[in-house]
Amino acid sequence: MPYNSGQHWILAVIDPCDDSVMYFNPLGNEPGDDFKDLITTALNDWKVLVGSGMRQRRNWQTLIDTVRCPIQEGYVEYGYFVLAYMREITFAVDGLVMLQTKDFYTDADMSLVRHEWATFVMRFIQY
Repeated sequence: MPYNSGQHWILAVIDPCDDSVMYFNPLGNEPGDDFKDLITTALNDWKVLVGSGMRQRRNWQTLIDTVRCPIQEGYVEYGYFVLAYMREITFAVDGLVMLQTKDFYTDADMSLVRHEWATFVMRFIQY
């Protein structure tokens, strides 16, 4: 789930069955209260929809795993970093492991993400 806190983009991978969340932040910050409230509401609503229990308070120490991932150095690439995280998790065989062992993305890495995104968007633009 890409999420914009109003300041920048982050990525959350949510497993409602396991009641767990992996948190990827291009700035390396911990999740804020607004994000925690959003996830709590989503997980509680999911539990009610599937009939698996009552709404509950969550222990944020154990619920969210802040995942080590490449940190951005600039101030405008948040969205591209989140796209790069999703790309690696989705397409690489060991995407999560690979992501956690990278310290940074190269200019070539980011250019590839920008190109793929532009190609995708252009399919929906009618002239």
